[in-house]
Amino acid sequence: MNVTLYIATSLDGYIAGPDDDLSWLFTDADYGYSEFYRQVDALIMGRGTYEVVTKMGDWPYAGKHVVVVSRAQEVTITTSETEFHSSSLSALLQQLREKGYLKVWLVGGGDLVRSFLNESLVSHIQVSLHPILLGKGVPLFPGGFPRTLLQFEGAEAYESGLVQLSYSVPAEARVPVTTSA
Repeated sequence: MNVTLYIATSLDGYIAGPDDDLSWLFTDADYGYSEFYRQVDALIMGRGTYEVVTKMGDWPYAGKHVVVVSRAQEVTITTSETEFHSSSLSALLQQLREKGYLKVWLVGGGDLVRSFLNESLVSHIQVSLHPILLGKGVPLFPGGFPRTLLQFEGAEAYESGLVQLSYSVPAEARVPVTTSA
C-alpha cells in the first residue's frame, strides 16, 4: 500500500495560518494536483481537517472514499463516501487494502501525520512549498515523532515561486529516538 502525505506549507512551516486560514494557498495553477488526485483511491484525514474542509463549501472529494480519523470524538459524516474511524491506524490501512484501496492520500492534519510517522505508515511525502512567511499558524510537522531519513525523489520549481519537493520514506528510514543522560 502506498500512503502519501501530499500537503502544502508556507516557507516557515505552517499548513494553515491562524484560525485555519488557507487564503494564502496559490490557486493560480494546478501544480500537478489533478494528476495526483486521479491516482488516489482513498483519503485519510483528521477530524479537525475534515471540519475545516466541510466549512469551505462544496465537498471537494466527491467520488473518493474518505476516512475521518478521531480518537477523541465521533464525527458527523456528511457524505455517503465518508466513514469514521477511531481505532488502530494499521488496522485502518489493512481494511482499506482489503477493500482494494492501494493508493491513499494522507491529507492531514498535523497530529494525524505525527501518528502515521510514529507508526512508520507513510511511504511518500510531497510538499508544495509556498514562498510566503505566515509567522504563526498550524505547523506542518508538530514534534513528537522519531527522526525519519527520507530519500529525495525530485523537485519542481514554478514561476510563481512555489517549489514541490518529493521524497520516499524507506521502510528502514526510522531512526530510534534516544535520550541522553
